[in-house]
Amino acid sequence: MRKPVSFRHYKRCGRNAHTGNAISSGLFSRQSLLAVFTGLTLLLTGCAGDQSAADLAKAERQLYLEARDALEGSNFIRSLELLETLETKYPLGRFSEQAVLEQIYAQYRSQDYETARATADRFIRLHPRHAQVDYAYYMKGLSSYMAGRYMLEGLELIDISERDLGATRDAFTDFDTFLRRFPDSRYATDARQRMLYIRNVLARREIFIAQFYIRKGGYVAAIKRSQFALENYPTAGVSGDALAALSEAYLHLGMEKEAREALNLLKSQYPKHKQLTSNGKLSLIKPLGEGSKAPWRALVPDLFG
Repeated sequence: MRKPVSFRHYKRCGRNAHTGNAISSGLFSRQSLLAVFTGLTLLLTGCAGDQSAADLAKAERQLYLEARDALEGSNFIRSLELLETLETKYPLGRFSEQAVLEQIYAQYRSQDYETARATADRFIRLHPRHAQVDYAYYMKGLSSYMAGRYMLEGLELIDISERDLGATRDAFTDFDTFLRRFPDSRYATDARQRMLYIRNVLARREIFIAQFYIRKGGYVAAIKRSQFALENYPTAGVSGDALAALSEAYLHLGMEKEAREALNLLKSQYPKHKQLTSNGKLSLIKPLGEGSKAPWRALVPDLFG
C-alpha cells in the first residue's frame, strides 16, 4: 500500500517548484535585456555607419572643389593630381565621372593631347550613355586636331600641310564620328568648321606631294595624287594646282594630249593661276637635280622662285 506523502515533502516540492519559476523568470529577464542591448548596439552601429558615409561624401566633395579651384586657376598639374586622386579614392562616388571629364580638359590645356584623347576614349567606353558623353567625343577630336597643329603655323612660317598629318587625319575621323552621333550638340558647329579646315589641309597635302614627285621625276605618282585631290577635294581651293600638276606630269611623260587637256581646263577655270605665264603657257616646276639643292629644300615648294 502506497504511503501517503507527508506535508513536509509537499512543502519541499512546492518550494522547489516556486524557486524554479523564479529562476525561469530571471532567465527570461536576462534574455530580454540582451535582446534590447543587441538592438541598441545595431542602432548605434547603423548611426555610426551613416555618419561615416556622410564624412566620406563630405571629403569627396571637398577634394572635388579643390580640384575645381585649381582648374579654374589654370593650375592644371595640381588639378590633375587632385582629380586622379578623386577618381582613385572614390571610384563610385558622386563626382567620379565628372572627375574624368575634367581630367580630359586639364590634360588638353596642359597640351598633353595624346593623353587627353586616350582619357576621352576611356570615358566613352565606360560611360557610353552619360549625359555629357558628346563632350568626350568632341574633346577627343579636338585633342587630335591640336596634336596635328604646328606651333609656328600661326606665324605663317610653315604650312601644316607639309608635315606628317596622321593626327590631323585622326581629328577628321573623330569629328566625323562625333557629328554623326551628336549632330545637334552644342559643340557641333565648331566641329564642322574644324573639319572644313582639315579638309583643306589634307587637300593641300596632296598637292604638295604631287609637286614633290614632279621635282623627283615621279610623274605617275604625281598624276595619281593630283587626280585624287580633284576627285576628293573639289571645293578645297586646290583644283587649279592639281590641274597644273597634271598638265606638267603628262607633259614629262610625253602624253601631250592629256597635258593639253589639263592645261586648257586650267586656263578656262583659273586664268590667273600663278603657273600660267602672260602668253598662256605653263611655268614648270624646277626639278630636283642632283646637287642642285640641299635635301631639306625639297620640302619647300618653289614653283616660281
